[in-house]
Amino acid sequence: MAGDPFLSDPSRKRKRPTTSKPHPRREKPSAERDSEISSASEDEGANSEQEAKYERQDGDISSDEEFFEESAADKRRRLAKQYLQNLKEQEIAGDDYDAQDLDDDILARRLQDDVAENKGKMYKFLAEKVGLQLQERTPRTTRVGLKNLTGVAVKYPYIYTVSKDMELVKWKAGKQGRPQRVRHAKGGLRFVNINTKNPAANHHSAPINCVAASHDGRFVVTGGEDARLIIWSAETLLCMKVLQTRAPVNALAFRRNTDQLYAACADLRIRTFSVNQHAQLEILYGHQDNITDISALARESCVSVGSRDKTAMYWKIAEESRLTFRGGDSERKSRKRPDSAGDDDSMPRFSEGSIEAVCMVDETHFVTGSDNGNVAFWSLGKKKALFTQPVAHGLLPQHAPTQASAETDAELAAAQVALRQPCWITAVYAVPYSDLFITGSYSGEVKLWRIDSESYRTFTPVGLLAVQGCVVKIDGAEVSDEKKLVVYVATSKEHRLGRWLGSVGGRNAVVSVEFDV
Repeated sequence: MAGDPFLSDPSRKRKRPTTSKPHPRREKPSAERDSEISSASEDEGANSEQEAKYERQDGDISSDEEFFEESAADKRRRLAKQYLQNLKEQEIAGDDYDAQDLDDDILARRLQDDVAENKGKMYKFLAEKVGLQLQERTPRTTRVGLKNLTGVAVKYPYIYTVSKDMELVKWKAGKQGRPQRVRHAKGGLRFVNINTKNPAANHHSAPINCVAASHDGRFVVTGGEDARLIIWSAETLLCMKVLQTRAPVNALAFRRNTDQLYAACADLRIRTFSVNQHAQLEILYGHQDNITDISALARESCVSVGSRDKTAMYWKIAEESRLTFRGGDSERKSRKRPDSAGDDDSMPRFSEGSIEAVCMVDETHFVTGSDNGNVAFWSLGKKKALFTQPVAHGLLPQHAPTQASAETDAELAAAQVALRQPCWITAVYAVPYSDLFITGSYSGEVKLWRIDSESYRTFTPVGLLAVQGCVVKIDGAEVSDEKKLVVYVATSKEHRLGRWLGSVGGRNAVVSVEFDV
């Protein structure tokens, strides 16, 4: 190639012809007139845009110039005064008295409460006040015409219930605390296929297991046996988004004052979602069995229980780590516990088969309920339970020999009667950052307990409320304007995740009770 004469001889190279003339440009006949008009209009538009821009920025510039020479200390002082003014306005809006009645004690109390909640500590002491009102308060029962309730969520004054017949119902708290039905959305087998073109036409095609309401009152989220997580508009109960999971969703919990949602699924995983973005964020692994319950407060963390793996796990999502708390209580272990010295020796002990329910008290303490009737109080600083109340809801009634055996001989029939079994703890609810929590079972009552606010190591019974049926979920709300605590208990004829627990005389209802706090 280097010696090719064609490439080396410049006269043989192809040249561009020079005979062609350049194409003349077309001239617009009214170019000058158009340019004058366009330039004038552009000037006017630019002037109007600049004027509007300056008008919009006048307030910002003036505010920036006002605090331009402000030091860091002055800025902190100004923000503190603004915060106190906001507290005063909230107090005035909540009560019908003049601003002069707001003294330093009220502001100091609000500041202490805000600081305590930010630190995640217990600062509400409601158990004693509630205990004094138990004899005066009568629970009000609202029957629900559904197959079997599986959950309840409260965003006062609205209450949301779900059931095994795939129905989501919205209620509103009426007079004397009795909720009134507002609207509902019914699912069915016709919703097996997801409609991607029209999200509002979607629903559950299998029993709904759980429900949760966002703290801003905009969204309601349900999870069901069809491995769907559906985000609903709280106002209209129209489906906004269907998020699919690989297994049934057993429990839901919102992070306090955020849109972050935690979902406990039957595939041993916990999924986190952003409800505003309609997107999944993370998946947490660690449980070895079906996750039955989950709870969360303000921090980016949650606690879950794994039923037959007999563990409670506290998830530090931001740090990507977890703490594991192992249960597995038995008669031998319970006899060795220091807190069992004052227990009734006549009460039998039972081995713990699964941990069924959990709820966070504050950011460092939580309560669990088990299938052997144990109610345990835990702290993040210790791997074992701080205090355990065995057989908290008593034992099931003894079967008659004729019901337990087919033997005609009375002695043989009596020998075949099974031992009395404990009532499972099916639901736990703790008033956030307070010393009061409530447990439910199918023993015909819900029990209220008081945590020792001095030692944070024990709890004692406060009282009980009579209910009919199996308690599937307990939720509540603190109404600051009316200074009351409202508790809602969802009862059913059977367990929310199956039909192996039947409650004699059970009712599908929502039981409500109010306390002055």
